[in-house]
Amino acid sequence: MTINYQVVMDILTSQLGSKCVTNDPVRRFAWSTDASYFRIVPEIVVHADTIDQVKITLNVARAHNVPVTFRAAGTSLSGQAIGEGILLILGHDGFRTIEISADKSSISLGAAVIGSDANAALKPFNKKIGPDPATLASAQVGGMVANNASGMCCGTAQNSYQTIKSAKLMLADGTELDTGCPDSKAAFNQSHSVLLAALTDLSQLTQNNPTLSARIRKKFSIKNTTGYSINSLVDFSDPFDIINHLIVGSEGTLAFVNEITYHTVEEAQFKASAMAVFFNMEDAASSIPLIKGDSVAAAELLDWASIKSVTGKTGMPEWLSQLPEGAAILLIESRANDAQTLDSYTNDVIQKIAHIKTERPIEFSKDPAVFGQYWAMRSGLFPIIGGARPKGTSVIIEDVAFELEHLASAAADLTALFHKHGYPEGVIYGHALAGNFHFIITPTFASQGDIDRFHAFMQDVADMVINKYDGSMKAEHGTGRAVAPFVEMEWGSDAYTLMKQIKQIFDPSGLLNPGVILNNDAQVHVKNIKPCPVVDDFVDKCIECGFCEKTCPTSALNFSPRQRIAVLREIERLEQSGDKKAAAEMRASSKYDVIDTCAACQLCTIACPVDNSMGQLVRKLRTPYITTTEQKVLDFQAKHFGAVNQVISTGFDILGILHKVTGDTITNSLMNAGRMITKEVPYWNPDFPKGGKVAKPSAHKPNQQTVLYFPACGGRTFGPTPKDPDNRTLPEVVITLLERAGYNVIIPDNTRHLCCGQMWESKGDFKNADAKRDELIDALSKLSDNGKVPVVVDALSCTYRTLTGNPKVAITDLVEFMHDNLLPNMTITKKSNVTLHQGCSARKMKLEPKQQAIADACAKHVVLPAGITCCGYAGEKGLYKPEINASALRNIKKLIPAETKEGYYANRMCEVGLTQHSGISYRHLAYLLEECTR
Repeated sequence: MTINYQVVMDILTSQLGSKCVTNDPVRRFAWSTDASYFRIVPEIVVHADTIDQVKITLNVARAHNVPVTFRAAGTSLSGQAIGEGILLILGHDGFRTIEISADKSSISLGAAVIGSDANAALKPFNKKIGPDPATLASAQVGGMVANNASGMCCGTAQNSYQTIKSAKLMLADGTELDTGCPDSKAAFNQSHSVLLAALTDLSQLTQNNPTLSARIRKKFSIKNTTGYSINSLVDFSDPFDIINHLIVGSEGTLAFVNEITYHTVEEAQFKASAMAVFFNMEDAASSIPLIKGDSVAAAELLDWASIKSVTGKTGMPEWLSQLPEGAAILLIESRANDAQTLDSYTNDVIQKIAHIKTERPIEFSKDPAVFGQYWAMRSGLFPIIGGARPKGTSVIIEDVAFELEHLASAAADLTALFHKHGYPEGVIYGHALAGNFHFIITPTFASQGDIDRFHAFMQDVADMVINKYDGSMKAEHGTGRAVAPFVEMEWGSDAYTLMKQIKQIFDPSGLLNPGVILNNDAQVHVKNIKPCPVVDDFVDKCIECGFCEKTCPTSALNFSPRQRIAVLREIERLEQSGDKKAAAEMRASSKYDVIDTCAACQLCTIACPVDNSMGQLVRKLRTPYITTTEQKVLDFQAKHFGAVNQVISTGFDILGILHKVTGDTITNSLMNAGRMITKEVPYWNPDFPKGGKVAKPSAHKPNQQTVLYFPACGGRTFGPTPKDPDNRTLPEVVITLLERAGYNVIIPDNTRHLCCGQMWESKGDFKNADAKRDELIDALSKLSDNGKVPVVVDALSCTYRTLTGNPKVAITDLVEFMHDNLLPNMTITKKSNVTLHQGCSARKMKLEPKQQAIADACAKHVVLPAGITCCGYAGEKGLYKPEINASALRNIKKLIPAETKEGYYANRMCEVGLTQHSGISYRHLAYLLEECTR
């Protein structure tokens, strides 16, 4: 049956609206990227924020026989979050409810809640959710459940299967079921008695087959996410319990997960870690069964190749280079709720393996600074290997599991397979207590020969894992397309038949994520492989993991960094294939999404495991789009910036007067007309500030320390907004504050002319950007007598940009200066409630704690709006692309309590955008400290 996707698109658009649905080629392509090595582009993408939108999508899909793939954060590694037909992605605002039970024993989470956010909500009660995957800060609960994701500590005892309490689901036929609600179950029993009876029959059939039941229990005694969770058929008899647990690990092939209720687990308050260095892998592996038990919460094994890959890297212990070849490391962590128990645990571990010779004495440390370095070594493996891989190669992380007694020999066999198939870079590490190995290889997929080599490698891996050791081909990453061909090989025909029956019971039409988990194509794991053409240093490092998406201010508007990179890779692939026309069309149609609307905030760099910077890449990509006329304007602005800066300030004063006289409508119309003449005219915003001014310091007083203060562009160009309670400009407030603290203040005479260069860099004009920054650094150096006088800059982004020029004199941001030099020496009278923005520049400079300390010292209650990581104003871009700011701050108003009327940050342009969308005044923290120290 041929599917008319245009008809499907039209129906979905009419019922859901154009904002939720698209078949735009560029966006379909970009939104189909996930963390796996596969690429499958859907025909239609739906972003769903409500269960009704999911139901409508499923109804249309059933009516037209269209396959549907459900997608959460897309951090999945095995190709289960992409598919043909309709890709239904959890939206950017829905499915995010968090509800903790009165006794804190359970927590109900919308499918789009990020795992770390759930733990943040539970932290005050010393609780957490059980699953702890490495992607916890990015992965959404729906995906974690769908993959039965685990991690370093949860093992097989606290994963989703073991800690799920109930679930709200939508089946393929559109029926809703809440397994925690008696009324819902009663209604389902009436409408779906056949389904429930079929599950009951399967359970009885399995339990009555001793051989099959024993095999299932054995297979799930170690980590296993290969195939469906058929252990539910032997663990439970009640069909609703079976449904609850079958959904875990089902990868969107059985039902849509709306909400999950977990049993919470205790979060230990005392921790200690040790790095046990063994002379060989055999000794390290032999110690694991000995220490397994209550005394050890986590144990991570690193082979010799892993150790070599991190040796000499930043933050790694220097003594790694002195280890003998063949050494292996076991990172051990013990946890307890009291110090005495923790000591007993660590002593127990040391005694149990005292007879095994180690290269270094085993010593536990309770100091987070010390054991943090240990775990940095473990967590550093992936980014180091991924970031350092050769250009044009993919990075593949697979995970397998074995019974503990086979770990050492299995590691040796895996290493031999790396070398046999030409992957000498392969490393092995993993969750030793659970018998779980991860291994990383960086293959090239440039030719059919490369693909054939990978296929042969995976065949040998499967033979070794399954036939030699009866292990798991997938321990915690989910089956996906990567292991679908090996499910029957691992489980045998009886268990595989059970799995096919389960799929038939829940999804008789086979529309939900077809081809995932169960697939008759023995080659599916080497088809639709994601190309990785060489593009640019910034692009080439990206592993498309999606860690950047949580923090990116444009994710909800259009693209995240990984999606921009996916598009750039496809453009280059088309170029290299000779399809210049298609490449040109994609480049032109993607310019708005990829280049024009990136905020270039670089928060992606902080979240990125390979330290990639989409912001710097986009600025670089903007350079070729600067026309000759535009370059002349930029050159003029740089050369005459003092006059330009004064004109802008005056212009905003005039604009304010015009608005008072004519009102919003006429002012907006005039600016729209002006923008038709030049794009330098911004969009109208009723919260635009007045023009700013540069204040003059008081006369110097004898016997007082002097500080050189540089008022950055934002604070001196833009004064108070109509919502601000204080009519003073930032330079006036800063000078008042510094002088009150006992400082003589000097500012550059040509302050208006000086600039860090950010406004030019954001447009891709690096020549003028760097020249202006160097000019500023030179001026500050001279005025400070080569650093003898402290230098303070009053805007975080400007301080950051100036510091990138490696100035020879120390330059401090005003936030840091206030915290370190003013706060301890001033008498403070606290205000009531304020809200604080922890923006991108603060995060890049790691000044959030000092911002928080200032706010806490000045206010009785400080609100941090959840999820607001960047305002999206992006310097001056908020003036010309206001949709970025609007999208980034779309939820801020509802996150601020009604009694909170003031907000604070440390960058004027950000504060203007925050004021507009929050409905309250946002100003620099200097205003708060100045008011509270009067």
